[in-house]
Amino acid sequence: MNNIMDWIKLKAEIRAFGAEIGIDKIGFTDALPLTEHLPLLLSRQNAGYRFAINEGDPQKRISPMLHLPQAKSIISVAVAYSGHNGEKPETAEPVRGRISVISQGTDYHKVVRAKLTKLREFILANIPEAQIEIFVDTGEILEKAIAVKAGLGWFGRNTLLITHEFGSWVSLGELVTDLPLPADEPCPDSCGPCRRCLTACPTRAIDEEKNINLDRCLACLTLTKALPPAEVREQMGDTLYGCDICQAICPINQKNGAAKEIQGSIALDEAYPILLDILQMSNAEYKKRFGHTSGAWRGRTPMQRNAVIVVGNLQDFSAIPALKAILAADSRPVLRAAAAWALGKLGTEQCQDALLKALAVEQDNEVLTEINLALYNKKKGPQDYGTPFSS
Repeated sequence: MNNIMDWIKLKAEIRAFGAEIGIDKIGFTDALPLTEHLPLLLSRQNAGYRFAINEGDPQKRISPMLHLPQAKSIISVAVAYSGHNGEKPETAEPVRGRISVISQGTDYHKVVRAKLTKLREFILANIPEAQIEIFVDTGEILEKAIAVKAGLGWFGRNTLLITHEFGSWVSLGELVTDLPLPADEPCPDSCGPCRRCLTACPTRAIDEEKNINLDRCLACLTLTKALPPAEVREQMGDTLYGCDICQAICPINQKNGAAKEIQGSIALDEAYPILLDILQMSNAEYKKRFGHTSGAWRGRTPMQRNAVIVVGNLQDFSAIPALKAILAADSRPVLRAAAAWALGKLGTEQCQDALLKALAVEQDNEVLTEINLALYNKKKGPQDYGTPFSS
């Protein structure tokens, strides 16, 4: 295939086949280095963000040819999912937390990878000698930047890719190939003067330069294994896993996101789990209930730690016995530390007794710190508990 018209024809065939297998948007771009994004990546590392290291090697992120030396073009795809979480029950009992919509249902990595595998096979059936590598939120590659360059959408002020058709309720994936497929036009920015996402973020993690401080972002903090900073815990509200605040507030998202393929039919207890169930969940129970989701690889500890924090935020007094059991006997210091904080938030005499008993036997310094802070704040009074997250 040496004629430009042949490559244009192949592009049209790829788009048509992609639509048949449930890919909602497909764009094409070159595989040249995304050098304009290097300063931002380096600034994140230089700022000392704890979670910047999770972004990987900046040079590999901006250079597709470091993953496939013969790369000439990239096929960028978007698969839409529903941005509607359903309604959380308003009844007082049982008390429930909230899981972000992308963390519900079948793991989007598997859904998108399966579609890209079919697309790759379709291309190879036409050009068997083609070299094609698949990326789905794995490997060091700038997915959103590639999607913008390929015309799928634009960088929202919330740092997410926003499409005209589906808002930011999309999962991305790429085929990096040595085929010289003609590039599409990039998508222009369409956020305009809107800054709703910036003002809605409870921890002020997003700045005016479309940058995000991962050390403040709830979507990041809720899936780490460490205890979130004290000033963030109250900002978590009812969040058990992930965060949709900057997406849900977006005007474009509020009128889009009707697709359901990734999540499938979501049960109430998956979108809004009962807190007491999460606190008492074994590893086997966690895998049975959440093993199919995108966040399952993190294990049950982050979700249980978050559930402990949410119990304190939502004043779930029915969970006090479970919190006492965690503080007294759980082998994980991060769970004991979170339980101390939550018992301090609940603030009953029963909670104070549990904290004093734990103080006499606890050996872990982080847990001891949380116990002492909880007892100290009990003396000060609930109106003085904690401090707001500074912007």
